[in-house]
Amino acid sequence: MLNENIFSDMERDVIGEVMNISLGSSATSLSSLLGKRVEITVPKVNVLNASEFSYENLEPAIGVEINYVEGLNGVNLMIWKRMDAKTIIEILLGQSIPDEEFVMDEINTSAICEVMNQMMGSAATALSDFLGKSINISTPIAYEIDDKTEFKNKYFTDEDVIVAVAFELFIEGSVESQFINVIPVSLAREIVSSFLKGTETTEDPESVKEEESIETSTDTSDYTEDEEYDEDEDDDEEEEYVEKVQPVKSVPKKAKPKKKQHAPVSVRRMEYDEFDDEEDILTEEQRSNLELIMSVPLEISVEIGKSKRSIKDILQFGQGTIVELDKQAGALVDIIVNGQLIAKGEVVVVNDNFGVRIVEIIKKEEIIKLTL
Repeated sequence: MLNENIFSDMERDVIGEVMNISLGSSATSLSSLLGKRVEITVPKVNVLNASEFSYENLEPAIGVEINYVEGLNGVNLMIWKRMDAKTIIEILLGQSIPDEEFVMDEINTSAICEVMNQMMGSAATALSDFLGKSINISTPIAYEIDDKTEFKNKYFTDEDVIVAVAFELFIEGSVESQFINVIPVSLAREIVSSFLKGTETTEDPESVKEEESIETSTDTSDYTEDEEYDEDEDDDEEEEYVEKVQPVKSVPKKAKPKKKQHAPVSVRRMEYDEFDDEEDILTEEQRSNLELIMSVPLEISVEIGKSKRSIKDILQFGQGTIVELDKQAGALVDIIVNGQLIAKGEVVVVNDNFGVRIVEIIKKEEIIKLTL
């Protein structure tokens, strides 16, 4: 069977564990994107000929192509149910789409590509940390799979051996489904090799087991139960005991470390200095440094308002589009210093330039912190 001939049990476990960790990170990313709990279960790894590969339980299906451009070589294909992709898009847009009206047009395809980009970007980062090398991916390409044969022939021949990793997918209150990751054997071998590279040892596991067996085997026929071993006896008695408990096979005897003699430790109450009556007095150098710090320029920005829009709305932006903000006309604007809101003010015109008149200081202490 190909599972056993191509990869050993340990190598298949490595593939499963690596995919589990990387896709687990993807679940966290998807959960943040959708605002719902997302679970991706432990993967099931299957090695088979491309001609035998089937995904009938996912049809009609969506294909997503991800190419590794750094760290690994090969393509990672994701196969999703079309209805699962529709559900994800509905959650992103915040509205329901009738089945007969749903099409993978440019907007919906872009939305799925962005979801996959977020997911596989997180997966690549987790994979990079796990394998100990930099890994980057290309921008995902999503499309509907209209012809199964054409889809497989695009990436593999019938004689090619592929690794199909199936995952169970759960999105809170929305999806209980599955999807499949398909990678070529060459990419799977590269993942296994990268993982095992840091775990190789020069010791033979069988020899280690044999040595442990030798060290723990003792001949107790030369002494009785009444004989006891006292660790505090002198070296002569210890040697006599060792002669009685002789290993079956001769191994070098390690010298027993002598007990360390600890010097007496002096313990006393900790005395603390009093600072209550002292005042902070700056030295000339400190004053000079303070003046230098005070001259450092800080970036001041004015925010007139914010707005939240769905991916669908943003993709429809064009010249002349009006974006309504969350503040009424004439309301005070936010004055921000290095990302910290410190005051509110009103917009004025100064010599044909916009300006802002400070009306309210929000956090004066924050201004001091920003300058120190």
